Amino acid sequence: MRLSWHRLVLPRRNSCGFFLAFLITITVTFALVIFWKASPGKAQIAIHHGSNRVAALRQHHVEKDHGKMELLELGPQRLVHLDLKGAPPKLPYLKQLFPLLKEWGATGLLIEWEDTFPYDGEYLQAIGSSGPDSPGIYSKAQVTEILGLAEEQGLDVIPLVQTFGHLEFVLKHDKFWSLREVEHFPGSMCPSNPESLPLVQAMLEQVVKMHPDIKMLHIGADEVWHMGVCNACRSRMATLGESAKEKLFLDHVTKVLRWMKEKYPYIDLLMWDDMLRHIDPLLLIEYEIGKLVQPMVWHYRNSKTFQLSRDLWPMYTKVFDGIWVATAFKGATGPNVQLPMISMHLDCQERWLQELQIQHDRGTLPKIQGIALTGWSRFDHYAVMCELLPAGLPSLALCLAQWQARLFTYEMHRNISKNLGYVDGQLIPLNPYPPQAANKLPASNFPGWEVRHGIEWFVHLQAKIKSVTDGDTVVSWLSPYLAKQNFTNPAHTILLTNSIPMLLDEIAALESYLKPALENIFTAMTIDEWFGTHLEPHREQLKQLLQSAEHQLAVGGRTRNTKINLEL
Repeated sequence: MRLSWHRLVLPRRNSCGFFLAFLITITVTFALVIFWKASPGKAQIAIHHGSNRVAALRQHHVEKDHGKMELLELGPQRLVHLDLKGAPPKLPYLKQLFPLLKEWGATGLLIEWEDTFPYDGEYLQAIGSSGPDSPGIYSKAQVTEILGLAEEQGLDVIPLVQTFGHLEFVLKHDKFWSLREVEHFPGSMCPSNPESLPLVQAMLEQVVKMHPDIKMLHIGADEVWHMGVCNACRSRMATLGESAKEKLFLDHVTKVLRWMKEKYPYIDLLMWDDMLRHIDPLLLIEYEIGKLVQPMVWHYRNSKTFQLSRDLWPMYTKVFDGIWVATAFKGATGPNVQLPMISMHLDCQERWLQELQIQHDRGTLPKIQGIALTGWSRFDHYAVMCELLPAGLPSLALCLAQWQARLFTYEMHRNISKNLGYVDGQLIPLNPYPPQAANKLPASNFPGWEVRHGIEWFVHLQAKIKSVTDGDTVVSWLSPYLAKQNFTNPAHTILLTNSIPMLLDEIAALESYLKPALENIFTAMTIDEWFGTHLEPHREQLKQLLQSAEHQLAVGGRTRNTKINLEL
């Protein structure tokens, strides 16, 4: 509801009751605003990217749109993506987590094992969990136990095995260096190398063998950044004619898919769709890819930047019998973000629902098989870790609830917050930035809540540290140039000798709190990386600043380039 002051109807100035009428108008308007804000339960929540603001929409529009949306078939599957290439959890944590995922409405798991899978044999052992550069989990027995835990909860498990791009965990090893498309870039495999397909097949065979009840498998194939670059591929492309690069991609992917279909005809196959979006549908039909695979259409942006082409849907309707949708509950807003921007994820899903309804009404929507809510742990194998899984669970709970209900409401927000242990009427923060002071009791009713609370503390502490390191005292009175010349004003730099020790003490306190919480869930390698990425750089920076501030205090504010013996 919006009230614009310039639209208020005021009596003419020559009216004797002008001031009284004006006062009444203002009073009524103010009362309406207060009444509206006090009635959040009567309206849908509109989520805005970059804001934690809750805006009320008129109820009759919400009911009308939602009633129409209820007729939209979204498919039976709701998969939660576990990206294990960063911070793979220990088994006791997964044992706690899986029943909760089922309770929240998940029907299956899309597990991206990457280098946590126990590949064996001389050929593949180096790339898996027993290899020299792995996080140390999981063993074959542990994988079997994970699959058993999922089965107990009725969660289907769909393994995801990258077969073209995002193969850094394979191509980083010397023995597979020759399979790179670009010599110094380990991401993409050369589809023209005769050893590439056998490698992919060997990986797939081992993964299928470890999943005895497998019904579906995802071959990845997204973001093949480098293709058609090496001499072998360029020579092939010269013989392929028009759309040569697209044919190069389709040739490799369909070879993988046909091999899987022939060897495992009972397995339905999925792939990411981004590399297909700009390929001529006639070419897709020529390669019969619609008979081999179902595309998973992923898009993680908010409503303002939602960019799926209108031509995409008619094309996919012609080519594929069914599609999947993929949104995100974490790991899609920045490679070094530590808390999910839930407002953006909810806004993205709201826009997805609108888009699907539009295409349904136009008759251009293929059958939807389900959704995958992705939770990326790294942007690629070499990137730092983004949001840890426990930090993303409130976001996941809200996103699953929104998708099932086809809208997001204040009541939903309130009830899920209460169920997750937010007390005293607190709500799950839809946007943790800018960070607020950690002066409220943390939510404490979901697995890993201590880690979530510790990371909230870290985000707030990080802002405090930044206010010092980027503040006027450091930038203007202790710049590297001035400090080098011993030309500083101790009246300013002395402030740092008070503030920095307090920050160092808080870093130590956070580390003492967070370390045991992390040890309950993650391996030593994950914990070492998290502290080494986030706490140690701040600690070292603050120590250096403190040392410089103390030195300048001893110098005492003298002429430029004063030489002084401070050892006495």
